[in-house]
Amino acid sequence: MMHSSDSALVLGPGGPVGTAWMAGLAHGLRGLGVDLAGADLVVGTSAGAIVGAALLSGQDLARFADPAAGGVEGPRPPQADPQLMSEVFAVLGAGLPPEEARRGVGRIALDAAGPEAGRALVASRRRLVGTDTWPAGRRLLIPAVEAESGVPVVWDRDSGIPLAAAVAASSAFPGAAPPVPFGGRHYIDGALRAGTNLDLATGARTAVVVEPMAREAAEATGVEEVVSLFPDEASVAALGPDPSDLSAWVPAFRAGLRQADTAREQLAGTWGDQPPS
Repeated sequence: MMHSSDSALVLGPGGPVGTAWMAGLAHGLRGLGVDLAGADLVVGTSAGAIVGAALLSGQDLARFADPAAGGVEGPRPPQADPQLMSEVFAVLGAGLPPEEARRGVGRIALDAAGPEAGRALVASRRRLVGTDTWPAGRRLLIPAVEAESGVPVVWDRDSGIPLAAAVAASSAFPGAAPPVPFGGRHYIDGALRAGTNLDLATGARTAVVVEPMAREAAEATGVEEVVSLFPDEASVAALGPDPSDLSAWVPAFRAGLRQADTAREQLAGTWGDQPPS
């Protein structure tokens, strides 16, 4: 599924901690006059789906500074299960064909999930995103994977799925969050499709790729120019080793906010280069 656009924003996975860092970075850039929501196309995967949906919906990203204090997080999704996570990574590292690996991971997720867990996750994501309505105007793509078949899907505002359900499904990594039901099927994390899913921006002139889990620049595959924003040394320290560690949320947001100055310099000369307001 490829779309031609002049500019693309690709927001990658990173767990709750990566969500906070990306939100802080985007909030800081807005304060400096650079609105990442100005992209023609936004691809949001997992944590990136949460931030992308909030960004394009015009939410005040300061809400992400401390969700527990601000009350935007809502009911907390289940805590990560280390045993399940190890099973998932064992399947992913077994050298299986991609679809077979995704089906194996899907089975683990479905066997472990309670019937209401996915709905609770949707409610939590709805509180974070602030709306259940897909943004008009800018194009938002949210990938996920059907748990039963292992087949990837890519949703947009014409797909018929509520925004919060799409965001929840895309950010439902097995072992960290339950699969999300929709239309009689169950869906799991969009990063299982293709990591950051930069291929969905194929044809763009310029792509800004924000990757909380990356430590080096993304390759410009199918895009004329890629600008990579990923945690610097201070942000890496603030994010810590566990993407699901909710105690690192506030430090991660603040680290993203601080890194916005450097990010603005990296974006100079691209579509994101706007004068401060």
